[in-house]
Amino acid sequence: MRIKTADAAGFIANLVPFKAGNLRGEAVAVLSAPPTTSGLPAEYAARLREAQIERTQRYLAGAGRDAVQDAPRYIVSSYGLPVAWVTLAGEVVVPPVTHTGTIARHQRIARAALVPIP
Repeated sequence: MRIKTADAAGFIANLVPFKAGNLRGEAVAVLSAPPTTSGLPAEYAARLREAQIERTQRYLAGAGRDAVQDAPRYIVSSYGLPVAWVTLAGEVVVPPVTHTGTIARHQRIARAALVPIP
C-alpha cells in the first residue's frame, strides 16, 4: 500500500506492509528470498540472511514456518537498506549504523515505532 512518510510509523508499529517513497515495510514470508543486506555491518547482514535461509530450509524439511525464531518477520528498509526488523520471536533489531540524511530519518521513524518507551 502506498502511503505518505508521515503515516509510516503507524504501519511500522502494527507490522503492516507499506511503501512511502523510498521507505518500505515488508512482511517476510517463510519462502521469501533472503533479504538484501548490502550496507549492513557483516554480523547483522549474516544474521539476517542466514536466519531466513535456515527458516526456509527447516520449513521445507517439515519443521514448521516459525522454526527459526531469529528469522525476520518484518523488515523496514530505506533505499533498499534494512534499517530495522522484527524477528519471529518479537525481538526488534536496529543495527547501530550511523546514517545521514533521509536514511537516518527513516531509521529514526522505524526505531520510534518499534521500540516501546520504557
